[in-house]
Parts: sequence; C-alpha cells; structure tokens
Amino acid sequence: MKSSFRLLAAALALSVFAAQASASSMDELEALAKSDPQDYGRIYDKDLASDTAGTHPAMTEAQLKQMMLSDLDSVKSMIQARYAPAGWKKDQYGWDLDAEITKAKAEIMASPDFGVKDYQALLKRLLNSMKDYHVSVSFYSTEMAYLPLTVTMAGGHYFISGINRKALPENVFPFKVGDELTSFDGKPVAQAVAELEKQAGMADVPDTDAALAAMFLTFRAGASGTPVPQGPVALGIRPAGAAEPAVYQMKWLYTPEYIAPQPYVTRGAPGLKIPMSWLGMMMVQEDAAPGSDQAAYGLGDKDGFLPDFGERTWTAPAGNSFRAYVYKSPATGRNIAFVRIPTYAVSDPEKSAKDFAALVPELEQRSDALIIDETDNPGGIVLYLYALASMLTDRPLAVPQHYITLTQSDVAEAIKFIQQTASAKTDADAQKLLGPDVAGYPVDYELLKNWTGFYLSTIKQWNAGKTVTDLLPVFGIASLKPAPVHYSKPILLLTNQLDFSGGDFFPAIMQDNKRAATFGERTAGAGGVVKEYARDNNLLGVQSIHLTATIAQRAGGEPIENLGVVPDVPYKVTTADVQGGYAGYIKAADAAVNALIK
Repeated sequence: MKSSFRLLAAALALSVFAAQASASSMDELEALAKSDPQDYGRIYDKDLASDTAGTHPAMTEAQLKQMMLSDLDSVKSMIQARYAPAGWKKDQYGWDLDAEITKAKAEIMASPDFGVKDYQALLKRLLNSMKDYHVSVSFYSTEMAYLPLTVTMAGGHYFISGINRKALPENVFPFKVGDELTSFDGKPVAQAVAELEKQAGMADVPDTDAALAAMFLTFRAGASGTPVPQGPVALGIRPAGAAEPAVYQMKWLYTPEYIAPQPYVTRGAPGLKIPMSWLGMMMVQEDAAPGSDQAAYGLGDKDGFLPDFGERTWTAPAGNSFRAYVYKSPATGRNIAFVRIPTYAVSDPEKSAKDFAALVPELEQRSDALIIDETDNPGGIVLYLYALASMLTDRPLAVPQHYITLTQSDVAEAIKFIQQTASAKTDADAQKLLGPDVAGYPVDYELLKNWTGFYLSTIKQWNAGKTVTDLLPVFGIASLKPAPVHYSKPILLLTNQLDFSGGDFFPAIMQDNKRAATFGERTAGAGGVVKEYARDNNLLGVQSIHLTATIAQRAGGEPIENLGVVPDVPYKVTTADVQGGYAGYIKAADAAVNALIK
C-alpha cells in the first residue's frame, strides 16, 4: 500500500523530465574512446551491428504510409484526451490540433519516399508546435555524439562552461572555463545556436531557448529526434583577455545507430534509454566527473555556478544534501544565510527533506536574512517542493491550483484510493497507510482527508461530464502550513531562465504570497504536471510521449505556462560575470538581500 501511494505521488510530480539516463552511460562511452584525445573516431561494435535483416517481408511504401497516418490519429486522440493547455495554446499562439495533424498527414502523402526517420522528425515537429517545454517525444535509437565540452550563454556571447580533462588535457586543449566560443563548425556561434533551436523546437521563450541550445551545441542524440553529426568540427575560441580567437579542430565522439529504422527489422540491439527531452539530456552532461574543469552550469547541480558571497561564518555539515553556509555581508557586515535548492527531482526526497529541516534552525539562529539559489533547477516532485516551502514560512502559503485532464483511468485510480483509505480516522491510521511522509511531506489525517476530497472532486466532475476539471488543488493541498521548524526572516530567491516546472512553481508560490523577493531572470514557464505515455507498441520507433496533463493558475489568475515568473529585482548575467567570478552578480544580490532587512 505504501509503495503504491509513493508511486502515485511521483506520477503526479511537477517535473521537466520523467526519465533520466544514467550518467555512467557517458562514462562508458569515454572508456571506449581511443587514448589520443584528438582522435575519438567511431565506436562501432560490428558484431552488434551485423545480422539485422528481418524475417518478415518488407512493407510497401503505401503500407508504411498508412501505418504513419494511423499512428498520427492515435497521437491526436491522446493529445485530445490528455493535453490540458490546448485552449491556452490556441489563445496565445493560434495553435490548432486538427490543423497540425492535417498538415502532418499532407507532408507524408506528398513525399514519394517517406521513411521511419522522416516520420520521427515529423512527429517531433508536430509536438514542437505546442510550444511547451514539458511536451517531448523519445525514440528507440542508439545514435549519439558529443564533444567533451559544455557551453553557456551570457550577454549574447557563448562561453566554455566545462571541460573534460580526461579527454582534453591542458597540453592538448590549452583553453579554460570562461573562454569565449566565437564560431562552431565554420559558422558564427550565434548562427549555429539559432539553427539548433530551429531543429530542436523550443517554447518561444527567447532567453531560455538560447540557453538550452547553447548547452546542446556539444551533445546530440537520435533518441530525441535530433540529427546527429560525426567527423571533424572546428571551434573558434577566444581566451579571456585575448583580442583574436584561435581555431581548434576536434572530432565528435560518435556512437552509431544499431537499430535499423526499417519497420520490418525484427532483430537488433536494444536502444539506450536516453532521456526523451532536451532537458533530460542535459542531465547527462551536468555531472562533473573527477578530472574535469566544470563551472557547475548543469541543470540540478548541487553547487551551482555561483561562488561564495563572502567570508563564511558557518558551513553546513559534510554529508548534508544541500550547499549551505552563512556569510558576513561585505557591504553591511550583517550575517546572511545562503542555501542552494538545485532540483526537486531528488533520488531520496525523505532524506533531503530531513537534511533541509536540520539546516533551518541553524539558519534561523545565525542569520538576518536568507538567499536561496534556485537557478538552473529542472523541477521535480511537487510534494517535496511543498515540504521545503513549508519550512520557509511563518504563515500559510497559498499554492497554484490546476485544471486537470480526466480519463476513466483517473476515475478508477481515485475510487481505489478512496476505498483503500476509507477506514483511516487518525494520524496514526494515515501514517500506517501512507508512511510517515510522502516525498518528504509529512503525513497526517488532514493530508489524507484532503487527498480523499481531491479524488472525490475528480469523480464528481467526471460524472458531470467534464474531461477537464474546474480549478483544483493537487492532492487537495490548497495552502501550506508552516512546518514546526521554519525560517521566519527575509528571503531573496535567485531565479533564471533555466528554472523549469517545479523551478517555476516554487518562485510563483513565494512571490504570490509575498514571502520572498525574486532576483535574476524570469523562469522558463513549464506550468503544469507532466505525464509520460508509452508508445512502444508500434513499428515506427516511437518509445514514449510526454504531455502536460494539467495547467496551473497562480493566485492572480494568470497561468505559469509560457509566462514563467518575472523577478522582482531583474538582473541579467553579463560577460564580466562569467569571466570574472560573478562579482557584479554577487554585489547586486547582496545589496538586494540587505535591502529586505528592516
């Protein structure tokens, strides 16, 4: 019973991605690379790639096209049933599902030779038309390529943010984190980024789109439907302080496609389960292995890209899940606490919530105000987010409510939950059923009662003929009570364009309740609960599709989707910040947090 409810909570998570590749997959590829870091070559297992001919007769072109048209009809039905922001997208962008499906079908029929890879690219474009960071498709594919570098953007320029020194030792690659990338594959880097944005499909948030494309200059995967390069690539790199760039040539570290795309192939290697969205793939690159120069720009990185704000007077114990400390403000001498919340998609939310709770009394006692760094946060589990927020307030916090898509499966799930929890009457009963907490959020009878009420509401609305609910609080939690141990002093919350999903919701909650001032750049605007829908029972290589199953509304009535959270104190990262230790950023944020102290 406990495990099933924990899985249910995870299924309703606010997350930018629902599956994540093992970071070890890239390590395995590196281990296969040739010892000379300038000669990566192709990694190809001939035994694995051979003997892929199928035993069934090949389809005709007409039969293959009919399969694609039928699959599009199935995708259309799924979107109609499960995509909550459809009306919002029509109002904002004129998006129309019928028109997009008709256009896709016409493209299939107009081509004399439309293959499986063509269909995958078409399906990706169809989903991209929804302009939604949560919406994505994954394919069965082993093809991918990467360069042992990561890139970040600031002030319209692009900079090296990470170097794998195992593959690129300094005597071979004499460049450093912070050096500017001026050209890529013979093109100005801004042009290469713009082309990559167009290929990948974005959500029409310029700063977020450009930042994502910059991060993916050096990583491509067939599983996301992105064209995968191979062979040499020339990079123009200008070292910090230099007048002119130098040209450096390397090769893509390339893994070929082991899964032949023809629908009649019946044997072959299973595909690597690479994450299905750009945001998921980013998690592969963000892990900084030993021997790497890494400025911690990856989504969900524990430390983040900001150095210390000042001289530390207290530091969180070793082993705590969070980077946290108290520093003496250089400007005022006040004691300011700092804690980084890198992600809400933690592997052990119960432990992380306990670690956060252990920090709060120290921060409350030792500081005059608190800076929370939530930059580059990819989202995660909503109840874990709620648990952290409840420890940062001395008064109730209202949370966004959702319009939620419904199908018979949701109603069956609701009925089962109500039946299995009907006997509970006390806190102890609730904890026996659900455990002491769910994803770090404390369990008591009130939570169970609210959760049951939420499910009763969904059943009633379904019975009234609604396939999208009226506004409802997810899990029945309309507001967050202050936790027994909580922080009560002023808070400055740092945000940026790479905060997604839960990374949008947390600042929305703090801003709407006037609990914190937000500082930095607006968040991405991934404004609902994302769910994964398996599509692996087809011959077109489609593994799964992710759709936004709810659309959330803030206290003021506006959605988070596409709009994000606009900071109270705007600040754009500059070239000087990236190359100069973020001195300007830190000075401005320190001044902003001091201004909150009465």
